[in-house]
Amino acid sequence: MKKFFLLLTGLLLYLLTINNIYCQQAYLGVWQGIFMNDFNVEVEFSINSHKQLDGYIKMMNGANVIQNDKLSNIKLIDGEFSFYITDKSTPFKGNFNDDFTTLSGEFIFPDASRHAIELKRSLSKTNLADELELSNEKNFAPEDLKQDLSFLYSNLKKYHPDLYAYTTQDSIEALFSKLQTEIDDSISLKEFFCITSQLTNAIKCSHTGLKLPQSYQNLLDKYGNFFPFEIFFNNGKAFYISGDCKGNQQILAGNQIISINNQNIQKIIEQLFYFIPSEGCNETTKYYVLNKRFSNLFNLIDNSEVFNIKLNNGNYNIFINVPASNLEDLKLKSKPIETPNITFNHTNKMDVGILKVPSFGIQNMEQYFQKLDSIFNDLKTTKTQALIIDLRGNSGGHPIFAAQLLSYCTNKDFTYFKRNEDVKDFEPLYNKMQPNKLNFNGDIYVFVDGGCLSTTGHLISLLKNNTNAIFIGEEPGSTYRCNDFSIQLTLPKTGIELNVPRTTFETSVNGFSQCMPFPLDYEVSYSVSNVIAKEDVYMEVFREIRAK
Repeated sequence: MKKFFLLLTGLLLYLLTINNIYCQQAYLGVWQGIFMNDFNVEVEFSINSHKQLDGYIKMMNGANVIQNDKLSNIKLIDGEFSFYITDKSTPFKGNFNDDFTTLSGEFIFPDASRHAIELKRSLSKTNLADELELSNEKNFAPEDLKQDLSFLYSNLKKYHPDLYAYTTQDSIEALFSKLQTEIDDSISLKEFFCITSQLTNAIKCSHTGLKLPQSYQNLLDKYGNFFPFEIFFNNGKAFYISGDCKGNQQILAGNQIISINNQNIQKIIEQLFYFIPSEGCNETTKYYVLNKRFSNLFNLIDNSEVFNIKLNNGNYNIFINVPASNLEDLKLKSKPIETPNITFNHTNKMDVGILKVPSFGIQNMEQYFQKLDSIFNDLKTTKTQALIIDLRGNSGGHPIFAAQLLSYCTNKDFTYFKRNEDVKDFEPLYNKMQPNKLNFNGDIYVFVDGGCLSTTGHLISLLKNNTNAIFIGEEPGSTYRCNDFSIQLTLPKTGIELNVPRTTFETSVNGFSQCMPFPLDYEVSYSVSNVIAKEDVYMEVFREIRAK
């Protein structure tokens, strides 16, 4: 009997060990998702050399890595999966689906607020090449594609709070019918993506857009062919800036690019604009993104191994053939990644402070509040006369961080949002807020561009209404009103991901209307010569203003 008991105990321990190993194996690898609608998240679980569980979380705002932290206390107990981000004092709790392809859960921030996220398993790197070949060969049947297009449109109608704000219902219905008719044969995933993007683009909403399935995008990034030059786009034209011209000394920075692989550059711009969500009548966002991510976007419509490029040097046309580049090489040649953290410095004369705010996707609330206190206390102590708030490229984040910054820039009470019954969590932002005791009383100048989106647009409208700030730049990507509180849906047949908002946030301001250009005090536009010389035209304009 004793032997039987020992044998049974050993068998149970063995089964528990095997089950634990299976569960670990099931979630080892890379998981990816979108957090707070704006930030790409990548979580990796692995076994280290000591046969212990390791984990890391990386969060990106565009190309900028804003978080890269080690995980601890990784556990799967009774179906609940959890881990802890020590550096951020933030736990995670969630659950896997039955086949361990999706992890759904929430982060619990130090302020006790909860933020949901859904992570999907990424492809293992060993299978990427085979999967890419299969993906490129696979065409989807027209009936499946039409079903996905119908799924997309029906969910836009179901969830979007202001679907016909900029394009009439009749026009969108007509476009939907036209796209359905055009799908009369089997086509590839990328071709279908190009078709569906025409529909989301017609909504003219910066929070309504599509993404290729992450696994497929990983394949393209790793094995795709990418245009090798840095290009500057402006007013429907494209100009060569840099890149290996294979010994052709006739080509100089500033030469205009007329066509690529016999496709006119205006047609290329038109196609790529479909992939870039923007607000209302705004085009500065589309050009902003195009200038940042042209090679990635162009790959969606042209994956050639060699590019035939037609340029004009001002006197005659030049034709060259250049081989494609891989994405890793392009990243190595690209500009240094700027820090996502706020930075502050004085000019040499100490009469102007420059506050750069690249994102409101702040990870450490207490540290952010302390830093603002320190900056504005310094401005008071040094009796600084002017402050530049540089919001260029700030695509948004949580509104509480923008509201806090606003409180340092005004000397009167303000209300951030008009009440929104759909979102109770923002209650403090629907009520009167007071200026900070360290509020700045000097001259404020705000730098804006097409990369200013969402929360940043809200802040811009509030600065306009509640301060005497002078605005310098180009039309911001959004202002007083935008849609969000988004969800992500997956098209059932192709796996393309749809981001669709469910409510509209509007700031408590007057004097704005939809499609009304933001009233800039000084407009800034870059020429190709400015780009080549790497001149900061904003600062040049600012100096001219201060010299008057």
